Amino acid sequence: MAIIVDKIKVAYMPSPKVACTSLKMMFYKIENGVDFVPPIRNSVKFHIHGFYPTTPFRTVPTERMKDYYRICVVRDPVKRLLSCYSNRVCFHKELNEGMLSLEAVNSGAKPNPDLEDFVERLEIYRRFSKSIAHHTDLQTNFIGRDKGFYSRVYQISELNELRQDLSEHSDLELELPHAQNGGPKVSIADLSANALEKIRTFYREDYQCYQFE
Repeated sequence: MAIIVDKIKVAYMPSPKVACTSLKMMFYKIENGVDFVPPIRNSVKFHIHGFYPTTPFRTVPTERMKDYYRICVVRDPVKRLLSCYSNRVCFHKELNEGMLSLEAVNSGAKPNPDLEDFVERLEIYRRFSKSIAHHTDLQTNFIGRDKGFYSRVYQISELNELRQDLSEHSDLELELPHAQNGGPKVSIADLSANALEKIRTFYREDYQCYQFE
């Protein structure tokens, strides 16, 4: 879902693994005036994504925000997939033995895959893991295909500039928390040429619609 803040006429379309958690926490501060503290109900802790779900762009009420400062943040698709592998696979262990069904394993999903296996079997992991599918969906699924819709498209390297812009819009001194950063450092150099080409092919539409640093 889009985060629409009527009082400052700003609308933000989040995309997984593009500083999504950190920016949602900052928008919570803009809307509520306090930092986000996960509440607990019936012994269950609620995450920031429970307040601001990340949903497909087709659900965005575009008419409501036509006069607003509309923004999104983009990230090079290869680096975004590497971030997913580092955080969701290596850190959160979402593809370990206990998380994969027998059907998934029989279909070729290897538990705790290394980077090459993850890329090679990406379609299988996406089929059997909702989280992996969500975090590896195309950015256009969440921010749309038309960059002209936005007042500004920020690169992930421009997060500090985005923070400053939102501080001016909200008249608050905002800080951008560094959330969901657990996991080993993984770089493009760790990919084989075949794996790199497969990722770029998979995200062809993202590359066609947006520019990335």
